Amino acid sequence: MLAGFFPPDLSLSYLAALTVPLMQTISMAAGGMLIACLIGLPLAMFVGAQVRGARLAYGLLSGLRAIPDLTLAILCVVVVGIGPAAGMLALAIFYAAMIGKVFADLFLAADWRPIEALRSVGATRLMVAFYGLLPMTLTNLVSMGCYSFECAVRAAVIVGAVGGGGLGAELVGTINAFDYGRATTLIILLVIVVSALDSLSWLLRRHPRAVLLLIPLGLAALWANWPETLALRHAATTIGGMFPPALPLPALQALPRLLLETAFIAGAGTLLAAVLAVPLGLLAARNLVPAPVAMATRMLLEVLRAVPEVIWGLVLVTLVGVGPIAGVVALGLHSVGVLGKLYAEACENVRRAPVQALEATGARRLAVACYAILPLASAPVAIHTLFRLEWNLRAASVVGMIGAGGIGQALYNAQQLFFYDQMMAYVLITWAIVLLADALSDWTRRRLGWATVIA
Repeated sequence: MLAGFFPPDLSLSYLAALTVPLMQTISMAAGGMLIACLIGLPLAMFVGAQVRGARLAYGLLSGLRAIPDLTLAILCVVVVGIGPAAGMLALAIFYAAMIGKVFADLFLAADWRPIEALRSVGATRLMVAFYGLLPMTLTNLVSMGCYSFECAVRAAVIVGAVGGGGLGAELVGTINAFDYGRATTLIILLVIVVSALDSLSWLLRRHPRAVLLLIPLGLAALWANWPETLALRHAATTIGGMFPPALPLPALQALPRLLLETAFIAGAGTLLAAVLAVPLGLLAARNLVPAPVAMATRMLLEVLRAVPEVIWGLVLVTLVGVGPIAGVVALGLHSVGVLGKLYAEACENVRRAPVQALEATGARRLAVACYAILPLASAPVAIHTLFRLEWNLRAASVVGMIGAGGIGQALYNAQQLFFYDQMMAYVLITWAIVLLADALSDWTRRRLGWATVIA
């Protein structure tokens, strides 16, 4: 079956036909990310500065981020109709919460000593945020922001499959038509886009102010994808059918098994990814290994993360059959690419003075990595890993929809049968699971000293 994916269709006519869906996908991501940054960054600074109400804002961000982007896209299609506007709106909501939450975590994990020095001279909390937290974490913020845009491009493929258009609609069409050669072409195109975004991330981390040049792209995307209609009456009727959420007795009896399958898919997939991502992240760090080695490793990571989890799931379900194992491997393969990139950039972003001090003693690169770079990068590495576990709990729902099992498969079945009250029940259960994982993540980081308690 795997042989059916090769050779890809690289004809000029097909590649030319992909220009419009490619631009739709990128514009959905660009417009959504501009809105997300305009909302998420101020909220993150609000939380990081420990301003009154920060705990409430942090809880709001966690709650919104717990809703799967695929579900948001379905709801947005109900409101604004089929097309890129629905995808852009769904991405804006989801990534505003994601950016706000992760940026807030990075602020809370910052070195507290410079912050205390600013407070001791009478700086207000907002001054601490602008002149302390923001400069101290800027490189990691840019890294995470660029990665978020990369995620948004992949998510635009996923939300495009449920009515947003773009490459997602093309990909679903090729798979449904068993045209696996063209599906491979689309995957190669995604790899190229992710590779370009990785190069852009590397440049922006060295010239953070250049991020401002991306604002015109986002504004142009907003203009191009602005919704033409608002079907408010239809939306109210559909959303009204989702309440009160309810599950019949057989669904309630099957719920414990579904929850265990979802937790297993997310946990085992994240563990597999973290174990493989540590050595790959070190091999991808440009300050640790020769440039050719780093470049080759990064290319491998780009291929792994360029393919969305649901596409890995489709391929693996074809190869190994339906069930949780396909979901575990699908999340693991994609998450290796994600965590490997983030681990590498966390290593590259460490303070140079302690590393140079150890290098001056004649220590070899492995010793420098183990005793200087990894300890200095431990806080962002932990944040990225815990965040990925939370992310994979939502992703487990998505891969469940294509046969990997778990609560995602039940949610998808309810949605397809228009059982909106059951669908909402499964959405709320998924939301509660992610919130629980988020709370455990916060507790773990505080216990290990990687975050401060929100006032």
